[in-house]
Amino acid sequence: MSNPITIREIAKHNLKDPVLIDGFPGVGLVGTIVANFLINTLKLEQIGVIDSYKFPSISIVKDGEPHNPMRLYSGEQICNDGSCNQVVVCVSEFTPPAEITKDLVNTLMDWAKKNGCKKIISAEGFTSGPKADGERNDVYGVSSTLGSRKWIEDAKVKPFTYGTVGGITGALLNEGKIRKVNVLGLLAEVSEDSPDARAAANVIKAIDELLLAIELDPEPLLKEAQILEQEVKRVRDQAPPEVSAAVPRYIG
Repeated sequence: MSNPITIREIAKHNLKDPVLIDGFPGVGLVGTIVANFLINTLKLEQIGVIDSYKFPSISIVKDGEPHNPMRLYSGEQICNDGSCNQVVVCVSEFTPPAEITKDLVNTLMDWAKKNGCKKIISAEGFTSGPKADGERNDVYGVSSTLGSRKWIEDAKVKPFTYGTVGGITGALLNEGKIRKVNVLGLLAEVSEDSPDARAAANVIKAIDELLLAIELDPEPLLKEAQILEQEVKRVRDQAPPEVSAAVPRYIG
């Protein structure tokens, strides 16, 4: 059976050993927030779209311009202090159907190999239990190969040693192990299943540790997190008890 997913390149790009970072909607929208932060902060340009007849027929309109709901972005290589980094970001505005997850991952990895991407970082959120006052949410790392295991230490995150990783991140880790491709899953704890800019900021800090030539300041995300948290608290305080538990799902 042929792969139902295609990558259509719409702009020329000069990729030099780039790092591919994906951002798909998931718990806390961590991956999507991280991807859009990188696109905006690094001023990346769209270089392609990922399409399939199994994708929803929607157009994302921004500033009056229509966009495919799953896109690829890249920028110029950045060099500082003897280190060079170039980033390719895959961002999706929707959660792909589960039945094509493996096809999508294979398409991404084939494209990454063709374009010299030797490192893949996949960000994902997961819901953690209640935290004590002042206790922060952590980021955990899991790698597909022995060679990429050092990234967990370099990123200054905790190793994820036992559990289940699903979705795109899980499929990338599995396929990376089979293909011997370095994949790092960054799993961010989120307090609730609502947009969590603070968890995304924690992932940005980890990526900043890995990309030595690129400086990433998560402060804008932390400010956004404070605003969102205040809004959630305000709506909760005003909501009747029977609906307050559901409020976070409808914020953002």
